[in-house]
Order: sequence, then C-alpha cells, then structure tokens
Amino acid sequence: MNKFKGVAASEGIAIGKAFVFENSKPKVEKRIIPPSKVDAEIEKFRNAIAKTEDYINYTKELSSNNLDVDYSFIFDVYLLFLKDTMLVDETINLIKSKFYSSEYALSKVSKNIIASFEASDDEYLRERKHDIEHITNKLLTFMGGDDFTGFDVDSNSIVIARDLSPSQLVYLIHKGISGFATDMGSKVTHTSIIARAVNIPAVVGLSNVSEKLETGDTVILDAFDGIVIVNPTDEELMAFQKKKERYSTYIEGLKCDLYLPEVKTLDGHKVNLLLNIEINEELKTNILDISNGIGLYRTEFIYLTRGDVKEDEQFEILKEAVLASKGKPVVIRTFDLGGEKLSSLLPHPEEVNPALGLRAIRYSLKFKDFFTKQLRAILRAADFGNVSIMFPMVSSINEIIQVKEILNDVRSDLKSKGVPFGDVKTGIMVEIPAAAIMADQFAKHVDFFSVGTNDLTQYTLGVDRNNEYVAEIFDPIHPAVLSLLKMIKLAADNNNIEATICGEMAGDPLLIPVLLGLGYRNLSMSPTNILKARYVVTHLTIEKCRDLLDRLEENYYKNMHYNLLKTFMNEHYKEVNFYE
Repeated sequence: MNKFKGVAASEGIAIGKAFVFENSKPKVEKRIIPPSKVDAEIEKFRNAIAKTEDYINYTKELSSNNLDVDYSFIFDVYLLFLKDTMLVDETINLIKSKFYSSEYALSKVSKNIIASFEASDDEYLRERKHDIEHITNKLLTFMGGDDFTGFDVDSNSIVIARDLSPSQLVYLIHKGISGFATDMGSKVTHTSIIARAVNIPAVVGLSNVSEKLETGDTVILDAFDGIVIVNPTDEELMAFQKKKERYSTYIEGLKCDLYLPEVKTLDGHKVNLLLNIEINEELKTNILDISNGIGLYRTEFIYLTRGDVKEDEQFEILKEAVLASKGKPVVIRTFDLGGEKLSSLLPHPEEVNPALGLRAIRYSLKFKDFFTKQLRAILRAADFGNVSIMFPMVSSINEIIQVKEILNDVRSDLKSKGVPFGDVKTGIMVEIPAAAIMADQFAKHVDFFSVGTNDLTQYTLGVDRNNEYVAEIFDPIHPAVLSLLKMIKLAADNNNIEATICGEMAGDPLLIPVLLGLGYRNLSMSPTNILKARYVVTHLTIEKCRDLLDRLEENYYKNMHYNLLKTFMNEHYKEVNFYE
C-alpha cells in the first residue's frame, strides 16, 4: 500500500482500477528551414490549426451531449486562442523572418505567452498557461502527422496521467471514468472546473504519480484530502466506501437548498452570497439564479489574448454579463495587473520589483487613455443593469480623488456626445494594509468596500502564498489579519456603506462562521462554492459565530485555532466535513 499527496481539485471519493494514460509532451528541436520551404511550413501550421479547430468543435459537441451543465464555453476559450494574433501571427512571423520550422516557431511563441500567464498574481489567470500548453501540444501533434483516434478505457476506471486537457477529460467522461489523478494541474485549470461541474473526483499536482502506478492497480481517490491510495487494505476499502456513500447523501441534500428564496442564518440574519466571475461563459449555467449577483467581475481576461481592446468590444463583453444578471448587482473591477504581466500585449516600463510597482490602479492612472477606454465601456454597460465600479490596489486617498476626476470627465464626454450610460456606485478593493488602516477615511470617498482577503493576508504577513517554502505561514485568521478585517467592517458600518469579502475565505466552510462573527453579510466566491456556502450559513446563528470569534485568539497562541474551527464545523454542520 502506497499513498501520494496532491491537491484536491474536485471533491469526492472514487474507488476502482487504475488506467495509466500515457500523455507525453511532444518534443521540439530547433530546426532551420530553407527560404524556399517557408510557404509550405506556414501551410502546415494553418492545416494544424484547422484540424485542431475540428477536434475542439468535436469535443465541444461531445461536452454538450454528455455534461449536465453547459461548459462548452471552455472550448470557446480554446477556439479563441487559436485565433489569437499573438499566437498565430507571431508564429508565422518567426517562420518568415527566422526561417524556423513551424513546430519550433510555435514552441517559441507559446513559451512567451505561458511566461506572461505565469507572472500573474491571480491564480486563475496564472493557470491559463495550461490552456496554452494544451493548445500547443495538440497543434504539434497534428503538425507531426498524428490524428486523434481516441483510446480504450474501461468504465469506472480511475485515470492516472501526467496531465489532462479539457478535451481529453470530456472524452474520458464519455467513456464513463469514475475519477482521475494527474502529476500536474491545480484547482483552477479548466480541466478541474469541468471535473467539479460533473462531480468527478480529481486529485492534481501529484508530481510523478503517473510514473509510480500501473494499469490495473486498485486505487482509492480521496479528493477531499488530496490523497491517492494504491492497493489499499480491506479495512481502508470499507471505510472509504462508507465515506463515499455519505457524500452522495450529502450532495442530494444540497439540491434541496436550490429552492430557498433567500439565505438566512438560523436566527434570521440575511446573508448575500455573490459570485466571483472571470469570463461571461461562467454565467451560462443557472448559477446566477441561486446567487445574489456578481460581487467581483474580473476584467483581466478581456486583455490577456487581445492586448489593448477597443472600447466597443469591451462594452459588448460587459453588456452581456450585465444583461445575464437580470438586474442583480454586478461589481466590475478595473484592470488589476501590471504591464509586466502581459509582455508585448500592453506598454510597460522595466521595473526591479514589478509586484510592488506599476500595477492595478497605478497602471491605470499612468496609462490614462487605456483607463479611460475601460471606464467608458463600463459606464455604457451600466445603462443595461445594476453596475458598480471597483478600483483595485488603492493605497491613498489621492488615488481615489484622481480616479473620480477621470470618471467625471468620461461621464461628461459621453453626455456631450449623446452616448447612453448608466449611474454607477464606486468602491475600492481593500487589499493593502494601508487601505485597511485608513478605512474610515476611505469610506468617506466611496460607496462600498470589497475586501480582498488573499492579498490582504499576503501583504500583512509578508508571505507569498504560492511559495511552497513559506506557504504554511499564510494564515487568513492570523490575529493581525482579523484585526484589519474588524477595522474595515467597523469603518464601513460607521459610514453606512457595504463591505463584501471577495477572497477565498468567503467560500471556505471552515472560515464562513468567522466572517459572520466579524459582521460581514456579503460574501463573494467562486461559483463552485455557492451551494456549500448556502448550506453552512443556514446551519449557523450569529451569536454562536461571535462566540467562536472570541475564542479564536486564545486558541491561536496555543496553535489550536484550526482545531477549534473543525470542532465547530462538526458541531454545527458536520455534513460538510469530509476532510478527516
């Protein structure tokens, strides 16, 4: 019996026989072609694009026929990448100017795009590198002359692989697999998103598990604790079978919560559960029907493959999201990256420490034409619904004053030209300790606060949560972080403005009672956490949440604070706890 530890990407338990899927990455060597072969090489590249489009469209249709939830938007994103000028035009340019083979030119361009994604502070954007890798690998496969013929896998198998693309996963779902485990990946890859949509257990980030297992091994996939157990004992098989059955009962119970008119605690306090949205296609499910709106609409994805997008194109994208919300609030965050994250797509200066440099609102104020274009698009979209604008990484009152002046200028210009636009509320993302400490002053200049607990924790504790060597120091319920969260909520209440939690804390069953105890009643989270959050909230009282908060600090210094939270969970909503 062997155990491998990874990351739980899609909750559940799977028990079955392993199918080891060999999914090697195509090898590309530098090859220079004679000038006379340039046209033929470009034609080979374009033929590979056409075949890849056909393959993705086939998978998209397979997805529509086999998935209960419409996640075809993921394949639309892949099709968008295939039309991306940076990917296509740059590859052709290298073939023409450097006389690179089409394979080598594509691999060079792909590496540059992947590097721009990897530099992002946003986990979702950072993990889009896997989309580029999957597209690149499929193009290289077709350029090498191979065609997709499928592969044989028994139903109820647990697939073990180096990596899986969304297309491969959809095919495997069609074949009836019961779960998968991969060397690579994270919670926010599109493959993981699909797995959660169809409730297929998945463990990712296992390093080299695909090299350790053999087809036919008996496997338990514990996709709560992120563990793969190979050739388990009879006792383990029996224990996990019971756990699997208990989880199935819990999932069925969650579906009853879909019909609650609103979410309230046991003692009658209403709690608004909102969505963090990356792209419009996430809104094509029924998720908006069971939420209170969009608490965080990230605009970065609009720019990632397009660069400096035209105002009308931004307007149409944002308008679509606003209309889909059917009058529910939509909080649109302005551009929240630094230019260095986007390489050649947008202008940016060279910086020694770009993570603390010209990014987010600082970037927008530096490149005002770029910023003005986005504000115009947001104001125009606001004419179709209930829209607010939120500005990220604000650290001084002067920045808010500047932003409001620019916003007023944009309003005046739209009005003078007869362009329809809507009224908007303005707020800031409180994610820097300076903004939290000055929350009372900021509250006099804005209509609401959005609290970015991920960055607030990171900056307060001086720790990179993505650095494996210090990740254990990252603690959103550190006393210093909780003090800032209290300060922010108090400032909001004293100035009669709303405060919404937008970080990962908002959708974490372990931490939701802490936030309720602090007084927060607006929680914005990943769409996949909404149902679970509804369940948690409806099994709590505010009095008990406040009592829990009072006991946290004492237990923190005994290093028992998370044990306290787990005990609280088991006392009040143990049905959610499958992590022990």
